Amino acid sequence: MLIAATLLLTQTATAGEIGKDKKFGIGVEFAYGPGLSLKFNPSPGHALQFGLYAFDYGQYRAYSAAHNRYYYGYATGYSGFLAHADYLNTFGALVRSGLFDLPWYWGAGLDLGLGAGSAAFAVHGNLGVAMQFKPLPLDVFLEWTPRLWVIDFVQFHPIDFNAGLRVWF
Repeated sequence: MLIAATLLLTQTATAGEIGKDKKFGIGVEFAYGPGLSLKFNPSPGHALQFGLYAFDYGQYRAYSAAHNRYYYGYATGYSGFLAHADYLNTFGALVRSGLFDLPWYWGAGLDLGLGAGSAAFAVHGNLGVAMQFKPLPLDVFLEWTPRLWVIDFVQFHPIDFNAGLRVWF
């Protein structure tokens, strides 16, 4: 317990500013399912973000001979994986306080879904905010990510969200 407290205090004393002193974040994200979140800030105002998580592939396509057409149905359970890669442009903080900053960002990305015996591909936008805590190298983020699935099926998801938290190094 004493060792953990000492490490926390040492990390707090050298927390630095996320995106300037701390360039790499790793944590968890929750969108279609729980997953891994990675973010890299190569320079101020620019970031690359990656995620990998199990997700409920959900959508499958089948042919109905009775109706002479394809239809979409839904399956349940974590039957696949989703990987995403984003380029983000970060702007100034909406809120600055002694405890945290709240910068906003926007960008675009690509999704690759694998599961249910097939692969799906999507493009998406990204508009988000990140609460970056000053005493600790930690951020909590919330993103709106409208997606357009274009391979395997065509479908627009205007209301998709992603949230999570990361520790910065």
